[in-house]
This record gives sequence, structure tokens and C-alpha cells, in this order.
Amino acid sequence: MPSLVRHPDTPPGAITSIDAELDRLPGGAIATFKVRGEIAKLVIPPPAQPSRTDGLWRTTCFELFVTGDGTAYREFNFSPSGQWAAYEFDGYRAGMRNAPADIETEIYQTTNEFSFSAKISAEFPNPAQIGLAAVIEESDGVVRYWSTSFAPGKPDFHAASVRSLLFDGVSAE
Repeated sequence: MPSLVRHPDTPPGAITSIDAELDRLPGGAIATFKVRGEIAKLVIPPPAQPSRTDGLWRTTCFELFVTGDGTAYREFNFSPSGQWAAYEFDGYRAGMRNAPADIETEIYQTTNEFSFSAKISAEFPNPAQIGLAAVIEESDGVVRYWSTSFAPGKPDFHAASVRSLLFDGVSAE
């Protein structure tokens, strides 16, 4: 399970580590995230009706970026609330539209660990390059950004360099 790294401009906080992985399933995939640290200090959205919802990245959520050949890519957002989003892009932040998908989420929380999984019913390229990411809002009001890798500069999950893993978790670097 690859470990995510905190963006270098993001200050340390309550979270000590985040591990994430993506496993292929018939008709889709399952993304799993394990967050460790002082879980009580996280801002976790309350349960909501599972549905496609925009703007999930404004608070704690998990993200997946997927690309095959070319510059087109897909973005999936998963909220601990059960809400989700799926987008397609023609290129870097260009031509955004809803992507066909259906997502079911599940959470498990203890004092020191928060586990989250999202079962994604959608087509995935084979092979694919992926980026796994997390937006973590903490009770101190700071939003911290975690990813498999980052491009230089501000946190930008849409940068092609974030999609640094092959679909099954083998490094593409």
C-alpha cells in the first residue's frame, strides 16, 4: 500500500501517515485510504445521502486521478459523508464534464485510524497511471494536502506528475 506524502508547504498536523491503494475489480476498482494520527482533530463531513456532489475538495475528502494514453484524465472525489464526484478532462483542467460512474463508500474509525474505501463502478484504462490524494481539514482550520507525489509549487492534484503510479500500485517513475 503506497504511502502518501504531505505537501512540503503544508504544515504538520494531527495526521502522521496516510496509505492508499487502488485494486482492479470486475467493472471498476476499489480505492482504499488509511489515515493514522489524532483522528478526533479531523473535520469529517457528517453522513449524507450518497449522491454525485460538486465541491467535495473544500473539506476532508479523498481523490483519485486516472489517465491512459494521451492528456485526457479522470478525477474521482470521495467524501466520508458518502457523497462523491467523477469528472473527465480533455487536458490539464480543460474540458471538464461529469464522467459516468457509480460509487459506494464505507468508513471505519478508531481513535488512531480512519479507514475509507470507495467501490468505483466505471471503466478504467489498462494500463493506467494513477494518483491517489487526500485533502484533510483539521480542527485548527488548516487544510493539509497529501498525495502520491506533487509537482513543484502549490498543491495541484491535476498536475500530470501526481499520476506517478501504474494502476496496480507499481511505481511508474
